[in-house]
Amino acid sequence: MTGLWRNLRLVLLALLGAAYLVMDYLASSSTQPPAYAVLIGAAPLTAGVIAACWNSTFRLPATLLCLGGLLAVLLNLERLLMHAAWLYFFQHAGIMTGLGIMFGSTLGSHEGALCSRIARIAIAEPLDARYLHYTWKVTLAWTLYFAASALLSLLLFAFAPLASWALFASLLTPLSLGLMFGGEYLIRLRALPGQPHFSIAQTIRSYRKYTQCRDAAE
Repeated sequence: MTGLWRNLRLVLLALLGAAYLVMDYLASSSTQPPAYAVLIGAAPLTAGVIAACWNSTFRLPATLLCLGGLLAVLLNLERLLMHAAWLYFFQHAGIMTGLGIMFGSTLGSHEGALCSRIARIAIAEPLDARYLHYTWKVTLAWTLYFAASALLSLLLFAFAPLASWALFASLLTPLSLGLMFGGEYLIRLRALPGQPHFSIAQTIRSYRKYTQCRDAAE
C-alpha cells in the first residue's frame, strides 16, 4: 500500500509539474496573457521571495516591504499584464545568472567548489583529491551551463519571436536541467569507478542541507 501511494504521489507531482510548465509557456508566450496564468507562473518566485524575507535577519521590515510590493503589483495587475513577458524574462534570466554566480564564485579551490561541498554532505567518508577534482569540474560545468542559459535567454528574448524564447525558458530549460543531472550521474559512474556515489535525489537533499547550514552560519 505504501509503494502504491508513493507511485500515485509521484504521478500526481509529475502531472502538476507538466501542467505548470504548460501554463508557464502559455503565459510567457503571449503579449496579453490571462491574469490567472501570470499569477500561477509567478507563484514559485513569489513564494521564494516571501520565504527569504521571513527567514532574513530583518524579518518584520523585509516581510512588510515584500507584502507592500505584492499589494502594489495586485493594484496595477492589468497594466502589468501588458508587459508580462518582461516579468518572465527577468525571472528566468535572473535565476540563471544568480545560479551561475553562486556556482562560479566557489571555483577558487577543489575543496571549496559548491559540488565538492555537496558531495561531502552526501558521502559520509572522506573524499580523496581525485574525487574533489571531479566535483570541481562539475561545478565548472554547472557554471558554464547557467551562464550559457542566461546569455541564450537574453539573445532569444531580444532577437527571436516571443514564442521561441518562451519555449526555451518554460519547456527546454527544465528538460536541459534534467539532462544535466542525469548526464552528470552517468559520467560520474564511469569517471570514478569503485568510488561512493549518490543519487540525484540525494544531491537535492544535500544541497538543501548545505543551504540550511550556510544560512544558520550567517
